[in-house]
Amino acid sequence: MVERSPSGLRVLAPPRLVSPSGAITVRTRLRLSDRDALVLRELAEYLSRLAARDLAERVALGTRHTAADFARRKRELTAPTSSRWAGTITRGSNDQWQLARRAQADHLRSLRAEIAVIEARLAVPVGGRDPGSRVRGYPTQAVRAAKQWRLQRLRARATQVSADMAAGRVHVVRGGKDLLRSRLHLDQSQGAIDDWRGRWWEARTRIEADGESGKTYGNESLRIAPDGVVLVKLPVALADRHREHCDRFGRYRLDARCVFAYRDDEWRSQVGAGRAVGYTVRFEEGRCYLTASFTPARVALPEGVDDSAVMGAALAGGVLGVDQNVDHLAVWRLDVHGNPMGRPGRVDVDYSGSTSRRDAQVRHACSALIRVAQECGATALVIEDLAFGTGREQCGWTGRRGRRFRALVAGMPVARFMSRLVVMAHRAGLAVIAVDPAYSSRWGAQHWLRSTSPRHEKTSRHEASAVVIGRRGQGLGARRRAEKSVSREMTEEAGCARVMLRGLAGTETHRPPVQCSRPGSVRASRTVDRPEDGVRDAPRRRMASAVQAAQDRSERPVGVGAWVQDPLAFGV
Repeated sequence: MVERSPSGLRVLAPPRLVSPSGAITVRTRLRLSDRDALVLRELAEYLSRLAARDLAERVALGTRHTAADFARRKRELTAPTSSRWAGTITRGSNDQWQLARRAQADHLRSLRAEIAVIEARLAVPVGGRDPGSRVRGYPTQAVRAAKQWRLQRLRARATQVSADMAAGRVHVVRGGKDLLRSRLHLDQSQGAIDDWRGRWWEARTRIEADGESGKTYGNESLRIAPDGVVLVKLPVALADRHREHCDRFGRYRLDARCVFAYRDDEWRSQVGAGRAVGYTVRFEEGRCYLTASFTPARVALPEGVDDSAVMGAALAGGVLGVDQNVDHLAVWRLDVHGNPMGRPGRVDVDYSGSTSRRDAQVRHACSALIRVAQECGATALVIEDLAFGTGREQCGWTGRRGRRFRALVAGMPVARFMSRLVVMAHRAGLAVIAVDPAYSSRWGAQHWLRSTSPRHEKTSRHEASAVVIGRRGQGLGARRRAEKSVSREMTEEAGCARVMLRGLAGTETHRPPVQCSRPGSVRASRTVDRPEDGVRDAPRRRMASAVQAAQDRSERPVGVGAWVQDPLAFGV
């Protein structure tokens, strides 16, 4: 359940320094000869056929699978191939089954969340609102009837998924369920059966070879030397068929050479040290691609250096606040005090189109952010930890507007953007800080929109949100000063307002409503966002405004001790 403050706002999660996972993946094309293509295609078909059979057996065993079953499956696969090929196949089947189980649990959790949302809204009358939970009812009776029908379908689906999960059943399609379903609708997609069969073969057929530390060049099944020579260990059946082209150990040497266009030095150091490197060979549109995956040696932190010291070093040169939107990224440079410097920037993106084009747009956006951060001297990028894991019912809108909003949310590759930016920024020597995205646009418009808008140019809400995001990554509040809880007591003797300040360090919430004890007051409570609330005549309003303005510039109350100027006044 979401934790909320007494004012009803969600409690914000602290900023966190995102570190790269450590795994590196590089890809290149193998320009095969006719003989190389024949051998690799035969090997891919042979191994994929065994992998499909082993996956079917693993799915059939379900939760009844034991260590003895794992050993038996590997022993049965070792005879026609080798112990290393068998280990790769069995581990891949186990990983795919576990991934399907996790996806099944996530699907059931999503169904239950949608059911809870619909039930809560159905409990409220049409067009009404529950004052306690702030849940709104559906706008019309037609929408309510449609949601009742959808609730029945969700319950039936949740019951079916729960039964499958209890029985240990998972549904896995080797090659992809979407591609399998497209076979039934080739007339609508105007596709040919031969083209579909080619894509189906490419999706199901591949060569996977796990790496081993301490072995020659980090892999015994598919060995690639630093000079690009590729050796493939063939199973016994294939080695006998191509004996004239294999050595006495059954290794086939490709005529093609492997050359990586990027991160070649890191790959060479990995294979030169004999650390594990895994390889995957795929066929796409008549071409052959090889992917290398490895984890380089990690550098340990010196003694006495903790996470707080690392975070302090990341914030030493200021940050670049980034607000993610559907069609652009709004960025603003902040100094070490949280003050916006100069004018904001904008990085235009277009995530429409194919997956490859979307990936290219993500790389373009990450490269542009890193270039802007290096030019302005920032040492960290602060982005929102966006996780659009909410389902259809959590969007808050229904009908055509809700469909458009869900389409926009689904078109933002936030997870891929985060992972790609972390890796690219780490290579450029920049840190990435993820913050809670709650209320960033609202508080940016409330506290920074007017103060950062000069006469000749108006600041947008997204640019003001970038300021709040950057300050949140620095551990500062959205306001220009540390949040204060202000209470005002109207005394009959003085007949004026006395402001009593009580600091609440480390908070970032709205000011709570304060009870007004003035006799004869019309309003029982009022918020104190303006210093002139409760003050009627103009001189007292001006005095209260001056007091509040001075307090905004300082970190301590006016008239208490020495007055210290906040550098923010010179940065806006």
